[in-house]
Amino acid sequence: MTHFAPFRPSAIALALSTVSLLAQPALAQQTDAPAAPAKADVNELPTVVVTAQKRTQTLKEVPVAISVVSAEQLQKQGVSEIYDLAKSVAALEFGDSKTGGAGGSASIRGIGTAVFTTSAESSVGVVVDGVPLGNTAGGALFDLERVEVLRGPQGTLFGKNASAGVLNMVSKAPRLDRFEGSASLELAGLGKLGSQLGNLVVRGAVNLPVNDISALRITAHADRLTGVYRNVFNGTDAVTNASGVRARYLLKPAADLNINLIAEYDRSKSSNAVFFAPAIAYAKNTAGNHSPLAEFAACGVTVSLDNNSVCSDSPEVWQAKVAGLSAQVDKTLANGVTLTSITALRERNTGPDFAAIDMSVGYDKVRTANTVIKIRQLTQELRLSSPSGQAVDWVAGVFLSDYHGTKTSTTTITPAPYLPSPPVPRSISTLIDYETDTGSAALFGQATIKLDERFSLLTGLRYTRDRVKDRQVRNGDVVFSTFALPTTVITSHGAVRETDLSGKLGLQYALDKQTQGYLTLSRGYKGPQIDNDTPIGAMSASGSTTGAIVKAEQPTSVELGVKTSLFNRHLELDIALFNTGIKNFQEQNCTLSAVGALNCIPLNVPKVKSYGLEVDARARVLGALSLRASGALVLGTEYTAGFTFDNQNVGGQRLLYSPKGKLTVGADYDTTVWGGYEWSLGADVTYKTTVRLCNTLAAECSYRAHSIVGLRTGLRSPDDRWGVGLFVRNAGDERVPNAILYPLPGKGAGSGYAYSLGANSFRTVGLQADWKF
Repeated sequence: MTHFAPFRPSAIALALSTVSLLAQPALAQQTDAPAAPAKADVNELPTVVVTAQKRTQTLKEVPVAISVVSAEQLQKQGVSEIYDLAKSVAALEFGDSKTGGAGGSASIRGIGTAVFTTSAESSVGVVVDGVPLGNTAGGALFDLERVEVLRGPQGTLFGKNASAGVLNMVSKAPRLDRFEGSASLELAGLGKLGSQLGNLVVRGAVNLPVNDISALRITAHADRLTGVYRNVFNGTDAVTNASGVRARYLLKPAADLNINLIAEYDRSKSSNAVFFAPAIAYAKNTAGNHSPLAEFAACGVTVSLDNNSVCSDSPEVWQAKVAGLSAQVDKTLANGVTLTSITALRERNTGPDFAAIDMSVGYDKVRTANTVIKIRQLTQELRLSSPSGQAVDWVAGVFLSDYHGTKTSTTTITPAPYLPSPPVPRSISTLIDYETDTGSAALFGQATIKLDERFSLLTGLRYTRDRVKDRQVRNGDVVFSTFALPTTVITSHGAVRETDLSGKLGLQYALDKQTQGYLTLSRGYKGPQIDNDTPIGAMSASGSTTGAIVKAEQPTSVELGVKTSLFNRHLELDIALFNTGIKNFQEQNCTLSAVGALNCIPLNVPKVKSYGLEVDARARVLGALSLRASGALVLGTEYTAGFTFDNQNVGGQRLLYSPKGKLTVGADYDTTVWGGYEWSLGADVTYKTTVRLCNTLAAECSYRAHSIVGLRTGLRSPDDRWGVGLFVRNAGDERVPNAILYPLPGKGAGSGYAYSLGANSFRTVGLQADWKF
């Protein structure tokens, strides 16, 4: 472990000053969305272009397992939130966004992060237009050119937030040559045509050429979702409203200079929106002093696996605002090398949020109020990349980041008066104040060295220096029926500095122009965390203590892949075999306190493995039928023997949110009918094996194997200016949860199980329409 001086915005400002050197003529870089290659014939699949290695390449060229979701597929499948991507990519899964913690909830190949610690980071990086979002990521997806899902450790080029993979998203770029625009509408009525949800999604975009060398693209969205939960206490449905805007400005003052400026703002607010509903409730809890089933029945809630009703006298408000500014400058130097600078400032503010964790109106209440999170992140990347097609293709650069986050929250517990003696408090109130500072600096480089006409050597290295500082202050008040205890003030703080060397080594083999194979060894890295909860939990009086260190996560992965085109490019097939070992996998152990509150402690699992097989396929038949499939068989994602959670041995149990098998299949049939109109018919099916969603050995903590079916049909005008269609998502109304909570919060051990639900948990039937101008 190496000590170093903390990184501050002033250090990043030094790197930013180099941008001013770029304002002179050079050859335009690849930040514009590349023009789609001309198709050889109606049956030939279009060439897929990606930027997974920080340069423009075809999908077949890249020696990485990648699933690409195009703009067309995003629209057809109704992907409007990041969590919807799971129905397009077999290896990608999401837990519940509210139970995923600060590190996010995505997992790839069964590996992800679901940790509440404020210093936690995600195992799956989210990158939009070259900017790593980290814990500032928002949920809305709109006006995207494509989403690239990179599977396996990607730390060499994408850094410490990519130990399991990367979601690399590319928005649509402005065009200099035309004025154009589009608008789309998606409408579903709650209770109409069998739809279990009400949903309104409006998207709009306009491209404005400013002059011969610049253009502006402005996009916006507005969403409204109703019906995920029903609060019988006040007779209202949960409502989520979201809206946002993005402005992207392109300036090309010379042939070899490209400047992209992007500003975006997004906000969302959910009301009456608890994040779970009782699915199983027992007549008595383990202590035998309470009947959760009777309590819910008395308030009008019929507990079942399909239940989405709750009974809460809390405001139940969740709200968030995300804003970002970025500037990317690309300049091609005289020797053909391209210098790229990407500067980004992002902020994410959530709250004030209010939640009733216990779902009740009587005693044993657990309330969180005025939860406010404020995050600011500044990043700077400078890199050089060689011209493509050389004997040695390379990219090298430096990356700096500075992150600051605060969180405040008040939790109040009102125990039931019938709990056993000694007399329990009338109320327990805790005000928690968190503050987190992290900084990172990295040097990275990757090269493809052409050994001969068929073989290439792949090599890469990244050196990272991290600092993490975290502080937590708790003010606790305990009130009994006739007196109150003195306020306790407990402080815990911790800091860690660490260096890491990660990288990649491999071989790439070109069997012919249509087939590429590769074998790679990759090592990733996810930074350490500070555990302030454990030492604070051990203190009963006012005082100060030092937090514990949760060690950095270090995955090592071997991957063997083949990418090929068959039948004159009517079928494309990508196959990957992988074997990943993760040292010090970052997890958390959640246990129930005596008064029913959930206490989650971060920790390291010494070793976790993930190995298996992935297949992606795309086909076009007779020009009218397009087929796609994504399959993943993920084995070995089990806890080590003897490992315990909540005093239970979970050794041999699979990690949370890690199905053994998953398959997504899609088909679209397009044909010309009367008057040149185009009629389309499409279907998607996602099959998933049993998946464990909470940490007990009970069968109730798993959700059964199931299939989700989506159907759609539509009509487009002969000039492709407008289209209308009908869709059905989750046609079987499979009430699949995003997470399972045990026990029922606030009801005591042995009380039952609750399901966390989302829009994907319900059948939705509606209308789609779009217009281009």
